Amino acid sequence: MFQPVVILVKPQLAENIGMAARAMKNCGLKELRVVAPLESPTAEIALRASSNSEEILQNAKIYPNTKEALADLETVYAATARPRHQVKPVETAEYAATHLELNKKIGFMFGCERTGLENEDISLADKIIEIPLNPEHSSLNLAQAVLVIGYEYYKTTINPVGSRLLKNDGNFAKKEQVFKFLEMLDAKISASPRLKDEAHTKTLLININNIFTRAALTEQELNSLYGIVQILTDNKK
Repeated sequence: MFQPVVILVKPQLAENIGMAARAMKNCGLKELRVVAPLESPTAEIALRASSNSEEILQNAKIYPNTKEALADLETVYAATARPRHQVKPVETAEYAATHLELNKKIGFMFGCERTGLENEDISLADKIIEIPLNPEHSSLNLAQAVLVIGYEYYKTTINPVGSRLLKNDGNFAKKEQVFKFLEMLDAKISASPRLKDEAHTKTLLININNIFTRAALTEQELNSLYGIVQILTDNKK
């Protein structure tokens, strides 16, 4: 199984190469190829912009032209929002990522910051990969494009939990603990001289019980609630 290669064609600024490397590392991509860069991928500004992704820049391979950079690859995707009237299969980044043939050597090719990929570069690719965006403003900077396409690939390699609750290593309160707190709270509310209507009081207490039983409280939160009730009901001046 091969990992996709990222090819930057004629990038203009070392800083953008560095930020593209950072995006690659975010997405678990390691191999960077750079075609005829105007500035070195290992320039100090590139290394700083890479934010601890220096090894990608230091191992990057430099090529004089696009053909040489793609020569050993089997499938190449050209990232462009402008197909420029070429007859090519066009796939969204999400679709392409979920249909990659990872037994082949695959490359994602990106153009320079100012003009993107040229017609000659696109003609060397097997397919066009696009990121559906607002048609009134669909341009991305180089690192953004690498990040979005890289992330779509990375999602296929992980199994993230769709939703989770951070509880800071605390334990959830058991029902018994919640019920004990509610009994205390209900008693204090019921003792209030302001509540004279029995039916209204019963409805109020049911609503309060619903609030706290559905809240998935931790023990720490429950202790905080005890403290709040104590402060609010303390009659000492």
